[in-house]
Amino acid sequence: MKTLFFTLLLILTTSAVARENPFEATNAYEEEKARIIEMNETEEDYAVEYQQEQQYVNEMYEKMNKPQKEEPKKPKKPAVTEEKVKKMIQKAQKEVEKKAKDIAQEVVKKQPKEVEQVVYVKPRLDVVNEKELLPFVKVEYDNDKIDIISKYKVSKKITLPGEKKMVLDFNANENFYTVRQSLDSTNFPKVTVGNHKKDKFFRVVVELASTPDDYEVTYDDQKVSIVKLYE
Repeated sequence: MKTLFFTLLLILTTSAVARENPFEATNAYEEEKARIIEMNETEEDYAVEYQQEQQYVNEMYEKMNKPQKEEPKKPKKPAVTEEKVKKMIQKAQKEVEKKAKDIAQEVVKKQPKEVEQVVYVKPRLDVVNEKELLPFVKVEYDNDKIDIISKYKVSKKITLPGEKKMVLDFNANENFYTVRQSLDSTNFPKVTVGNHKKDKFFRVVVELASTPDDYEVTYDDQKVSIVKLYE
């Protein structure tokens, strides 16, 4: 009996010493806990990986079974031949020529009209013009006749060979500068009066349209008349 009592007491004592803190983790507990956590993590990783694989398989399956649309074929551009290039150049040249022609026509349209040609009208024969060259010399003329009128008398008539001029000298003692006058006359275009005071005369030179042989000269005390002769 005593032996049984001591044996029970020993077991209880050992058990009490070994389990002073029943909540303290033992090595076996920690190892089991770590194994369970690792298994859970492995299962979670496998579940995620499995889901990813299933999603990939599903996508590939859909792509394989989905009918693919054929892309329309683009028409091939025809090759540019040398003959076609020539035709293109010729066409461009024609277009440029046409455009230049149109521009030229527009410029011509915008240009002012040509000035009408001026036609010279001969003076009327019945109209007599009069010009005073000096206080003592004046002329009256038309196309076919000219009169040199002066208070001085003519002393000399001179014609020069080959010259289209008629020279008339008047006796006078006057002091003046040379006078030149253009006339609106077909046969008597110009008259010049020059002074020769030293020799006491002045000279009237009448320019003619032709040689003096084609004219007739008459004079009196008051005037000298030169008339164009016609056949």
